[in-house]
Amino acid sequence: MKPLWRRLFTFDDLMVTLGVCVAVATLFFLPQNLSFLSPVAQALGDLDLTDMVFTEFRDDSHTFFDSNIVIVNIGRLSREEIAQELRNISKYHPKAIGIDVFFRKPKDPTGDSLLADAFRQVGSVVLVSKVSYKTEEAQDADRAEQDFDTLELSNPMFASVTKHGFANLVVDQQAAFMTCREVSFTETYKGGKEESFPIVMAGLVNETAKQNALRRQNATEVVNYRGNLSSFYTVDVDLAMDSTADLSFLKNKIVLMGYLGSSFAERSLEDALFTPLNPQYVGRSYPDMYGIVVHANVLSMILRGDYINKMSLPTGIVIGLLLLMVNVMIFSFVFTHIENWYDTIALILQVGQSVLIFYLLVTAFATYNYKLYLTPSLFGVALVGTVHDLYRDSIKKIFLSARDKFSQRFTTKKRTT
Repeated sequence: MKPLWRRLFTFDDLMVTLGVCVAVATLFFLPQNLSFLSPVAQALGDLDLTDMVFTEFRDDSHTFFDSNIVIVNIGRLSREEIAQELRNISKYHPKAIGIDVFFRKPKDPTGDSLLADAFRQVGSVVLVSKVSYKTEEAQDADRAEQDFDTLELSNPMFASVTKHGFANLVVDQQAAFMTCREVSFTETYKGGKEESFPIVMAGLVNETAKQNALRRQNATEVVNYRGNLSSFYTVDVDLAMDSTADLSFLKNKIVLMGYLGSSFAERSLEDALFTPLNPQYVGRSYPDMYGIVVHANVLSMILRGDYINKMSLPTGIVIGLLLLMVNVMIFSFVFTHIENWYDTIALILQVGQSVLIFYLLVTAFATYNYKLYLTPSLFGVALVGTVHDLYRDSIKKIFLSARDKFSQRFTTKKRTT
């Protein structure tokens, strides 16, 4: 007598399951390897159903105003003017100051000297760094298999009197429209380890929060976005440059200085990215958040310890495979025993499960800050009916017909011999 699992899951079911797996893999990998389909691959790769949670399904408790962080616009100021802006800010004694700008090469000697002196006077200033691949060999290699080979810093005249943290964000550098959903807290390169810009900033004001973040030991973290510029105090260029302006609210605040356009009145696409807060989460046209605001959101998440946990890729694949196998058995049972109702039941099963998966994704993310990886499940449910019908109505019949012809020809040949 056949084991129970053999009676429930037949050879035909195995073939259908393998067919669905091949179809899903084809949808993911074929567009990436055909140049004329690369826009399709990029669009599929940038699609994440949890994005709409940030704009559609979250209540006000998740979009609070973080009064601890102030974002200051540096516009297109010269180094001498940035030094003046920094002095105006520092006299109100903020807790820490971070500047999302590289000062790579010497420029005007006067401006360079004034800026370096301002850094020395303030003391706890954090500049951005960058981990990168410098050599051509590294650029052409599989980057997922190796560490970065270079740490880029500002010129030593500035780097020697400041702290630094990398500003790299987890986006596809070859697809500028990709959405920034995740960040890393540490990266290794040949020669050492570098902490991220928000992590270094957090360490200056709350070492416990920083260590709690690092203890998570995740390769990447999903950014728990709170909001755009309206979720933080902001200071525009003209106000920050005005030495007579009252900026007393900066006392004991965390100040992040970066580019926000020439002024708040002028919209710029420079140093701007797509985020899940983009109101148009499908078919996006314009990036919605400046890089310094992304860093502010990450820093806010670290200081509050309000992280988004996520399901691992292997777990999501296993769940998707188990759900697929159950679906194949149900479809086969209905096809064999209730054939007249097959199309109706198949449609109900596929639509019902798709809605349920979407509901679970949204609820887990919006309510429990947990990101389910159910993309394999969703694709499996969507394709199981088509592949099952194709196998039962076409592939299997072709195979059986070919087998019968081969068997008949082999038998005739044997008799002749």
